[in-house]
Amino acid sequence: MLKAWKIRDGENGRAAGAFQFERLAVKVTRWRVILAGLGAATYGLGLVAMLPAEVVAPDDRDAVGTIWDGEMALADGFAAGWRTQPLSSLSHLSLAESLRVTGPLTALTGQALVRPGRVLLRDLEGVASARLISAVAPALPFACDADLRVAIGELALMGSPAGAGTVRSSPGDCTPAGGGTPSPLPALTGSFSADAVSTTLTLARTGSEAALATAKVTPDGKLNLAVEPSGIGVFPGVNMPMSLETTL
Repeated sequence: MLKAWKIRDGENGRAAGAFQFERLAVKVTRWRVILAGLGAATYGLGLVAMLPAEVVAPDDRDAVGTIWDGEMALADGFAAGWRTQPLSSLSHLSLAESLRVTGPLTALTGQALVRPGRVLLRDLEGVASARLISAVAPALPFACDADLRVAIGELALMGSPAGAGTVRSSPGDCTPAGGGTPSPLPALTGSFSADAVSTTLTLARTGSEAALATAKVTPDGKLNLAVEPSGIGVFPGVNMPMSLETTL
């Protein structure tokens, strides 16, 4: 159907007219195939988009809506919502979603690019409560109360590492996960970076370069949190350098 047409000899001087018809036939045939392919792709995307949101939510989290437009509950009253962006999905060859995170003292917006084995957040900005960190990573041994200002250009939660941007916190306090007396938390600045192995968040006192803690996300979605020697006494219950591993 898509073979190239060639000039052939015509009769009675009509070769040019015949060739013009053949060229036109080739063009029409190709566009029909392209349009049919787009139609089939659109139909398939529509079927997937109408699947319930529970398909993409972890088993332990409630979700409402569809893959196209839905929302998933997080712990402590937070929620993550999304809406599919068809044109951006085509240009990035990934499922592109406009992202919103809401909850107590929290209003974040950004974009998520999702494909098998890859989750990338882009242009994530806004304000949040530090309680959101515990909602996303409940295995942390403490929970903190502070106001966060988020300006993240990109952050890989799974797949090829990528990280750029900052998170700044106001002074606050942290409480051990099992309960107890809160301890004061200084204002912190977190900076994102990435190398071939992981995406890294480095936490330091605002105005200082000495790392208090680092959090590394590996391509398989595992989070490794390490408290450095200079972070001893800053976080409750941390009396020596330590590390823990969990899954986002």
